[in-house]
Amino acid sequence: MKIVLFVHRYWPSVGGVEKYVEQLSLALLRLGHSVRVVAGATQEGQPDREVRDGIEIYRFPAYRSPMRCRWWFVRHQHLFSEAEVVSVSNTHMLEYFCRMLGPVVSRRKVFLIRHGMACIHPVPESHINRARRSSKWVAGVAHDGAFIEKWLDVQPDICPDQGLTPAAQDIEQHAEPEPTSALYVGRLEPDTGIGMYIEAVHQLVTKYGRPFHLDVYGDGSLRESLQAQVEESDLAVTFHGRCADAQVRFKDACFAFVDGRMAIQEAMARRRLVCAAYVDPLKRDYVCGESFSPYLLAADSGEAIARIVDDMISHPEKRLKLVNQAFEYAGTLHWETTARAYLKMWESKLASAAQRTGWLRASGLSVSLEHTGKHVPV
Repeated sequence: MKIVLFVHRYWPSVGGVEKYVEQLSLALLRLGHSVRVVAGATQEGQPDREVRDGIEIYRFPAYRSPMRCRWWFVRHQHLFSEAEVVSVSNTHMLEYFCRMLGPVVSRRKVFLIRHGMACIHPVPESHINRARRSSKWVAGVAHDGAFIEKWLDVQPDICPDQGLTPAAQDIEQHAEPEPTSALYVGRLEPDTGIGMYIEAVHQLVTKYGRPFHLDVYGDGSLRESLQAQVEESDLAVTFHGRCADAQVRFKDACFAFVDGRMAIQEAMARRRLVCAAYVDPLKRDYVCGESFSPYLLAADSGEAIARIVDDMISHPEKRLKLVNQAFEYAGTLHWETTARAYLKMWESKLASAAQRTGWLRASGLSVSLEHTGKHVPV
């Protein structure tokens, strides 16, 4: 099958969506399919086309004017017309795709992946309406998380688990260090709960008398204020900034203070106990309503996180049991399994569209549709 994955950014950009698309592409390649990634070039100097790990990468000049981008898509529309499947990542990129190529590419082969949603609570009505509209523009929809359906009120065709790279069974395991440390990986923004983790360290030291150190990998708008807070309270918190492979550092700490889906699973695969903070009901569902949720500890305040961590330090046997259960769950996650779920959906939808088209041709209705220039509804 010839597949095009259309995404806002791709390698060498670093992020959850970029990593998801890369690993899905590699899994599809291993299963014998042809994969092209079309992504925006965010700065000058990035090649228009290159091949990396067998994946053909095409970049449109996203840093230039809309007219320049439009001309690029006109010249490269063959990438999409030749594909059997065009998979678009997230609603805003689907809207962009429709503006650039909507009249040219049949909707029967366009699919949408919602990797998440803006962590705004309550969810604006405009976001819900956009999600409903976008679902009608495509042949099929995948959600990267069960919480999305609830909060956007749109039902996906599939909601597959993410894979893991490397697989849990292939990761070198390191002995758990002393239970006096944690590692945070993620953005330094209000919706991630980073402030709660800092408060938890303060509570562990002052209320529970536990010496405790936190390593923070990430950046964001709260970095300066958090650093000032840490210095004022004289807490053992180290800010390392962004790091492309921060997940390998989970081995250095006993606890993983993370709330991102991919980071949660990577910590579990390295046998580290996950404590996930949530700041509102939407984020609660994000960490408490997924397949990995039974194997982590979740809390809505720094005080609650500190209480949980203190209990797990005091009861190592309980901590070890949960860590082992989480590792067993992580061992079930493989990108080939994720890729097969997509292939099954794509093949089913394409076959259904072909049957409808065949019926239209047999009835003679396809001729009138072709003359009007309209696409057959999906």
